[in-house]
Amino acid sequence: MAGKFKKHGSLSVAIDGRLIVLKGEGPWNAESLHLSDDKIMQNLRAMYGSPWGVLAIFRGEAVYVPEAFTLLRKQIKKEITLGRVATAVVFVDVKSPLLSRHQFTSIYEMQGHEVAFFEDADEAKAWLNSLISHQQQQA
Repeated sequence: MAGKFKKHGSLSVAIDGRLIVLKGEGPWNAESLHLSDDKIMQNLRAMYGSPWGVLAIFRGEAVYVPEAFTLLRKQIKKEITLGRVATAVVFVDVKSPLLSRHQFTSIYEMQGHEVAFFEDADEAKAWLNSLISHQQQQA
């Protein structure tokens, strides 16, 4: 049950245009997923209803424990209804990149949401901005 354990892993969140930029080092548990920064949440809610994306830059042991995996999938499904269109993942010095990629594909791949993996954050950002722009033109 979330809330019973000490937070594992680090995760920082920033807003860059229509992107949420996550930077973190895993492994992560459910407690590490709770976003409590009111300013970030206010900026995130302001994007709801229009296309937006997530740029995730992860290092270390980029994996989620099963409880966090389930919570994150549930959160992404909700965010898709609020305008989230894609996630771009960049692994930097990840210890088990194949395992991490497999888990992240399982987390992020769902109807109405695209996921792609990149070696460069600038390429990932360009891909996301292109998708968001395309979605905005179709709206």
